[in-house]
Amino acid sequence: MKENKDIRFTSSRIRLIAYWVTTGIIALETGVGSVWDIMKIPFVRTILEQLGYPSYMLTIMGVWKALGVVILLAPRFPRLKEWVYAGLVFVYSGAAASHLVIGHGADAVGPVIFVCLTIASWALRPPARRDFAPLVIRGEQGASTIITSSRGNRIAYWVTTALVVFQLGSGGIGDILRPSYLLEGMTHLGYPVYFCVILGVWKVLGALAILIPRYPRLKEWAYAGTIFDLTGAAASHFAIGDGAGKLVFPLLFTGITIASWALRPPARRDLAQR
Repeated sequence: MKENKDIRFTSSRIRLIAYWVTTGIIALETGVGSVWDIMKIPFVRTILEQLGYPSYMLTIMGVWKALGVVILLAPRFPRLKEWVYAGLVFVYSGAAASHLVIGHGADAVGPVIFVCLTIASWALRPPARRDFAPLVIRGEQGASTIITSSRGNRIAYWVTTALVVFQLGSGGIGDILRPSYLLEGMTHLGYPVYFCVILGVWKVLGALAILIPRYPRLKEWAYAGTIFDLTGAAASHFAIGDGAGKLVFPLLFTGITIASWALRPPARRDLAQR
């Protein structure tokens, strides 16, 4: 009995050490990267130019990374941590795919390694940083109430979710097929046309993840990716000086996506009780 306890203790300790090692590496790379991106140092500017992305993308990514590091290292907030891990995987896998597309296969190795480190950190998290509790709202006199799935909430959920899934699915297929009008829009924003395919694949997978039953953790990643895409689109239009009209669609769907996320029934939102 004592030997079993010792083995479990040793295993837990090794797991915790491995978690902090991988998380420390990820946090350091992301934190330093956020400063470099915001400062737009020559090193990162050169990489972005080689990949064909606009320089203003560095500011967008830098802000996201800075927020991500804070959330990643802070105690608790496991649901937000899912969004951070999702964002990091999107960034690293997107970087790897971009390098491969332009024929810089060797440069894709680094991002792939960081994808693996991110997944390792995600998988090794202790329960307090991994298992998110049911969403609650504050009632009268500060009482907490679990968000329930009333008839009205269910209708609102499916209406908003249908809009989100349609936007992701149709947009993703369009991105993959790359019609001329979409390529013109991407070029207008300064992004490489191959980025359409990367976005398209992510969008289609996100639509499927949101639509299928259960898998609440996977849905957090899908909602996170959708918010990153929409807010990134709005920020891109703003960065190049497009008028307010260009910001309406991404910001409107950001609100719809948040509504769908918040209105999910428990089976699509909360982890199963163990």
